[in-house]
Amino acid sequence: MSLLRSFRKLAALQLTLILVTSVLFYWWNGAGAAVATLFGGGIAMVNVALLLWRRARAEQGRAMSAGESIRLLYRSALERFIAVIALFALGMGVLKLYAPALLTGFIVGQLALLFTEKERKSERHGV
Repeated sequence: MSLLRSFRKLAALQLTLILVTSVLFYWWNGAGAAVATLFGGGIAMVNVALLLWRRARAEQGRAMSAGESIRLLYRSALERFIAVIALFALGMGVLKLYAPALLTGFIVGQLALLFTEKERKSERHGV
């Protein structure tokens, strides 16, 4: 499966899960909770987009030594970590969004990554 096709599939699954979760939070706690869920899901999508962007850049670039690959891996992880922390600080600290909904949106968005990764592994192994 091509990188672009897998990204589209992942984004569609993320959006679907996040929207369904947001609707549920809207029914349970109102519009504020729904917005917080969408924001949390957006954080997950930014996290995955950064991961896929780095992966695509690494695949398009020149061949790297083992040390360069490890440095790129750590740099990517640090960038994603900082981006997620900054967005959570914005959502919970500055915007004062409903924390349980924000966290749930993030978790649901990340679950989509696990579902698609499991599918990719089974495709690679012919299962």
